[in-house]
Amino acid sequence: MNVNTTYLTLALLTFSYTISAQTLAEARKAIDSEQYQKGKSLLRKLTVSEPANAEVYFVLGDLYLKTRVSNQRPDYIDSAKAAFLKGTEIKADYPLNFIGLGAVDLAQKKNPKLNFDKAIALTKKKDHATDLHIANAYINAIDPNLTEALVHLERAKMTNAKDPLVFLALGDAYRLQKKNSDAFSAYRSAYDMDKTLLRSKVELGKINKLSKAFPESIAEYNNVVALDPNYGPAYRELAEAHLGWSWTSQKEHETRIKQALQYYEKYMDLTDRSMDSRLRHADFLYLTKDFKALETEANAMAKIEKSDARVLRYLAYAAFENGNYPQTTSALKDFMAKVEPARIIGQDYLYLGRAQLKDSVQFNEGYVNLIKAIEKDSANIEFVSEAAQILYKGRKYDEAAKAYEVSIKNPKRNLQDYYFLGQTYYTQFANAKNAGQSPSIELLNKAEKAFAYLVEKAPTTQIAWIYRGRIHRLLDGEADTKGLGVPFFEKYVNIVTVEKPELKDKDSEKRTLIESYLYLGSVAARRDGNNAKALDLFKKALEIEPTNPTALQAIKALGG
Repeated sequence: MNVNTTYLTLALLTFSYTISAQTLAEARKAIDSEQYQKGKSLLRKLTVSEPANAEVYFVLGDLYLKTRVSNQRPDYIDSAKAAFLKGTEIKADYPLNFIGLGAVDLAQKKNPKLNFDKAIALTKKKDHATDLHIANAYINAIDPNLTEALVHLERAKMTNAKDPLVFLALGDAYRLQKKNSDAFSAYRSAYDMDKTLLRSKVELGKINKLSKAFPESIAEYNNVVALDPNYGPAYRELAEAHLGWSWTSQKEHETRIKQALQYYEKYMDLTDRSMDSRLRHADFLYLTKDFKALETEANAMAKIEKSDARVLRYLAYAAFENGNYPQTTSALKDFMAKVEPARIIGQDYLYLGRAQLKDSVQFNEGYVNLIKAIEKDSANIEFVSEAAQILYKGRKYDEAAKAYEVSIKNPKRNLQDYYFLGQTYYTQFANAKNAGQSPSIELLNKAEKAFAYLVEKAPTTQIAWIYRGRIHRLLDGEADTKGLGVPFFEKYVNIVTVEKPELKDKDSEKRTLIESYLYLGSVAARRDGNNAKALDLFKKALEIEPTNPTALQAIKALGG
């Protein structure tokens, strides 16, 4: 080989290496900027152009692990493992891909020690990267092991105390430990070491956000934007900070929500609108309750070939909030058919059940799904009241009573549920009695229990006192011989005429006042033999309705 040929070969090799390094650096930069699709595309190209570069497979596998959570894609773990294994095949003495396999072990809830030990054994003495990446694997695991992470970070720091990525990882570990002061110090050190490491400055803003210091958090993100107007994650964090801040002021809520949405659109413009970023965008639209935009975005994502099944969830949720219940049902059933059972959450059953409750044909199935939602997450119990109300309005009193019995187990229950619970039991008894049947007295006892609790918590709820009077009158028998309803009807009269006198002129109260006066007058005459009191009560009924036949007849019989 002549000298010129040798120089040419060396030049080409150098050029090829430089292009590879530049492309890998570009891929890393894209990933840091949350342009995941771009990063993935660049890395895949490198696996073709540089098939012997083991580092490429490590970065690609790491990217799959990074995005599996936001995408809710367990299959990404398999993709990551395939990349790491390929990396070990290409270069068996390159330690980082063994760390990747250890991270896969953590994702699968297995022991990563074998792979981590292999990586350590392959590491040169003064190379701190192995300890740094093992620490990151522990930090980013679904169940982080911060004790192990900090052991490896301290080793990495002892080997190379000038690497800002070590301090960045320390900040992540401390933040997960809720040691925000230590985390803040570590992130600040990372930025001081490398002013181009913008994520460290973004993390400083996150620390402020966690402390609900929203203005300080926003100021930090604005500093990042001033340094690099095209750094997307800063805009996403600005959006999320404004969203958090919006809940602190009713007056400023709408303005801050609007700002949050604008910043998120800017973030989307700066990313590659990959499925990863669009799914995160959908999360944000849901949190801001922009359901119209969410439905539009979900429909657009659903048209993309091989779109994530999670899109169907967003489509269903948005459709429900926009009143499109049939689409909610079809989208959620499709979603549940496509994903593993472990991915179905209580909220899925909740939206499906509530949508089906709107349809009389699917009502029973909807109620079953609502109960499943409660079994998955007890907080969903608050929506049973919604089902109970539909049953009540549909005059399905037996089913409504069962639903309200579930609803009142909610620690945040509405007292109104006790009223409707009492009503359902009372109505069941009255309907059966009117139909010539012999209903169980237990129905009245249950109704009394519900109304008694209601007036215990809200003593001036006049309608509950009326029902308690009616219940005890039924318990007394046809002749009212014991006058069991007297104290309850008297309490009702006192509330309407003394405690809340503004009520007595309402038509609804006039009818129940007449009912009360007639009953109390009857008991005074028949049980107590107190005709004077009875006449006074019947005359009060006539003051409200001068032509009331029962009062007129009673007064005539008493010689009044």
